[in-house]
Amino acid sequence: MLQSIFMIEQPLTYSEMKDKTGLTILYSPRADASVAVIAESDNAAPLEVVFSNMQIDEAHILYMEATELLHSRAGMNEDPASIRDAVAKLFALFRGEKVTFAPPPIAPRPPSGEFVANPGKVIDIDVDGVTYARLPVRTRLITMEETDIMPLLDEYVGPYLKPDDLLFISEKALTITQGRVVDMSTINPSWLARILARNVGNNYGSEDFHGFGHGTTIAMQLFIEEAGYPRIIFAAFISAITRPLGIRGLFYSICGLRAKSIDCPMSFLILEYAHSAKLAPNYPSGVARDIRDRFQCETVILDANYRGAFSLGKSSRALTEIFIGKLFRDNPLGQSDEMTPFCIVRKV
Repeated sequence: MLQSIFMIEQPLTYSEMKDKTGLTILYSPRADASVAVIAESDNAAPLEVVFSNMQIDEAHILYMEATELLHSRAGMNEDPASIRDAVAKLFALFRGEKVTFAPPPIAPRPPSGEFVANPGKVIDIDVDGVTYARLPVRTRLITMEETDIMPLLDEYVGPYLKPDDLLFISEKALTITQGRVVDMSTINPSWLARILARNVGNNYGSEDFHGFGHGTTIAMQLFIEEAGYPRIIFAAFISAITRPLGIRGLFYSICGLRAKSIDCPMSFLILEYAHSAKLAPNYPSGVARDIRDRFQCETVILDANYRGAFSLGKSSRALTEIFIGKLFRDNPLGQSDEMTPFCIVRKV
């Protein structure tokens, strides 16, 4: 049974950033089917977390997060001591230790009328012959202590809205302010979650890997709990029948958008959320209507990733899913530490 569920693990070494960070990340399978993830350096004791064969997904996540962290921090020319401290905190999170973070500055990223696009993204986009400016709004780190999204919108969005603007809000921001964030250590994957997760093609370990999605037992367990066991089993049965016929996507269609919106891990690069999963936000359409009434602009609660974009809630049915998908097809808000949870969309 174990051979059919657990993949054969291969050792991995990431040393691309050693000259800038002083660190090498190792993924080291052991004879007892456990895995150690290690951060080695030439002049300090190694950092290590050992995962049992029932925690392989967490080992995958830590290895990817550690390598992404080194790549990102080195790219910002952060000094090696600070980078090692960040890696040490990341490893401590995965060991289940309590980690404290310095309180964020009051406004490290104040709103700006310049609306600089995220790296590799463009602002203007053509949708069915109409050009729209997508104006990403940078904010400070949104924490679990903020239990209402409205003050954030007052601070960062309100000053720049114009008549006929559209407002798009990342569902992650709404999820955080609703307290719908879960520490991964509190999730206990079932055997059903382990079986289903292995059938999700996230291309882990290849150049086509863009994120874990529901291809981890942790995320799949939350998915099951959100959709309910009867619906999950029915969806898996229908999918097993239809996939050989070339029909794909029915599993997610049957389980619904709320379950599809579950993410794990929540962030590769924001340490405060590096060991967290997120559920779908509650009452997204109601929140979107409340925001519209307050700011006088149509509002969408948006879930976007490298595969596309869709709404979890919107203030008007006139904003179609086809339009939303085209408008955010390249995910201009990003997926990690861009801190652009809001986007004003304006006809050019």
